[in-house]
Amino acid sequence: MRSPVSRNPEVVRARILDAAQAEFMAEGFAGASTNRILERFGGSKPTMFRHFETKRALFEAVVARIAERWRDAVDMADVSDADPRAWLERFAERALRWILTDESIFVGRMAIAEGHLFPEVGETYRQHAVTPLNDLLGAQLAAWTARGLLACADPERDALAFFDLTLAGMVSRKLYRVEASFDEVTLADHACTCVRIFLHGLGKPA
Repeated sequence: MRSPVSRNPEVVRARILDAAQAEFMAEGFAGASTNRILERFGGSKPTMFRHFETKRALFEAVVARIAERWRDAVDMADVSDADPRAWLERFAERALRWILTDESIFVGRMAIAEGHLFPEVGETYRQHAVTPLNDLLGAQLAAWTARGLLACADPERDALAFFDLTLAGMVSRKLYRVEASFDEVTLADHACTCVRIFLHGLGKPA
């Protein structure tokens, strides 16, 4: 006997987005079919389109949900900020694990392949993931500077430089399949190396 399907709007919305994400990741935007999304969802067409009026709206909502997941993946509440090096290494490892997931890389591929058709998708990703993540790191760099542990003249700019150093290259390698392995040891070693280079230019003021 099948379990009853929840009618809670948030549960229904999540099921629709699960179905849409699976379809978009398999077929891309252009090749995705709302009929197949409906089949994966298993509900009625009026229900699906009551939540999302168009395929484009579905796609943007999928991207937004993927972007929002950084908050759980890069939660630093359990890491002491007494030592900038240790904190930054954990932060870099968690950010790398999140941004190198299949769903995050999918967003990157869509930005490259179809970004000219969907400029709002790139803005959605920046709004929900890039800007908040940059703000989090910028605030931490500012706090360390105030405590005399680092010397950041522009914490926001330095945060962006940190992401360029630690994340951008690894994302490019995965997007273009340049590197086959992104295991825990590889990511930890990469994080340590990048943090060492970054901190070399932000040493404690004399």
